[in-house]
Amino acid sequence: MASTAWPAFLSSEVAEDPYAYYRRLRAESPVHWDEGLGGYLLSRHADVATAYKSPAFSTRNYEVHLEPVFGRSLLQMDGAEHSRKRALVSPYFRGKGLEMWAPVIARNIAGILDRSVTSASEHLVRQFRPGATVDLLTEFCYYLPVYVITDMLGLPHDDYDRFVAWYSAHIDFLGNLHRDPTIAARGRQATEELWDYLTPVIHDRRRHPGDDLISALVTAEVNGESLADDEIKTHITQLLNAGSETTGKALGSLFTHLLSQRELFEAVRADRSQLLPAISETLRFTPPSQMNGRQTTTDVQVEGVTIPAGSLVMLLIASANRDERRFRAPDSFDPGRDDLDHEKAFSAAGEHFAFGFGRHFCLGAMLSRSELLQASNVLLDRFPQMRLADGFQPHWKGLKMRAVEQLLVTL
Repeated sequence: MASTAWPAFLSSEVAEDPYAYYRRLRAESPVHWDEGLGGYLLSRHADVATAYKSPAFSTRNYEVHLEPVFGRSLLQMDGAEHSRKRALVSPYFRGKGLEMWAPVIARNIAGILDRSVTSASEHLVRQFRPGATVDLLTEFCYYLPVYVITDMLGLPHDDYDRFVAWYSAHIDFLGNLHRDPTIAARGRQATEELWDYLTPVIHDRRRHPGDDLISALVTAEVNGESLADDEIKTHITQLLNAGSETTGKALGSLFTHLLSQRELFEAVRADRSQLLPAISETLRFTPPSQMNGRQTTTDVQVEGVTIPAGSLVMLLIASANRDERRFRAPDSFDPGRDDLDHEKAFSAAGEHFAFGFGRHFCLGAMLSRSELLQASNVLLDRFPQMRLADGFQPHWKGLKMRAVEQLLVTL
């Protein structure tokens, strides 16, 4: 960007190539006020890490940006309240609790590829064969996590289209930085419909609990404290969105990178020990969620700039993950890089911020890891000759959430 004038953060120019804008921010204005956003942008790795860990950068902004569609979620809580509520659900996303869901993931991967799970996928039966051309993004990458989450929750696959419509409206709401009232109203309506749908399900699981996650949530208790119905609905809404959107986009981005550099695809297919580094590098290079918002609780000094109390601050994950102060050749996709600990990629000690950082690190990160590894291995096994379709050029889109619009591949 040669011009001395700063383009608006929410402009189409930035959305087309946010990474060029972020490079300039890091170099010239690491704490940048944007009038259209009505907030500050933090772009450097060290500053984003500090903000994630500092209580001065709170999640109070979620009262406006999240709560209208999610309800009051763990993401908004701090201190003892956050610890108590997280303790009620975290056992199901780590250790033995997580191991329970591995067969669910495997079953859904096989089901989607074999076209034997639901009648909604029967029209695709001819396409998932070697030599066929499909949009891997919409016909597999986005399909899988919704199926896994609904399976975990014990909800019917026949309602897949409804879940997709609801979470798509929610994702549009979260990315509605322009504050379009139509998008906002659609998001709130989706929550109302989803919660109406869940009300009788929760009541039934309280009377007849099973081995699904909703049953686990309604029966969970720590030190005499349990979850109310609205809290359960909030957790389910958050799971549906976080579990579906980020994992689906990450899987699509991974295969976009591997197939765009054919030698990487061949290397990972031949040596699966290279798969986790490729996933980790994908999360650094093109994180599905590119930013998180915070609100300052007090005046804060960052890079010599005073951010007043009550300010909206956008932590630019995508910029921090490409900070040349932290990563060598940050604009190169390099699974073999030695300045990123791939084993930490799905932990709160991770060196990129694709799953957040600090006390609000994503609860479902390890579930995402399992899905990404299993799904990738099945695709590599089933379709070793997979390649980008003739003439197809991936086009990346999005500012808050970013991924390719399509991923046309020949299997």
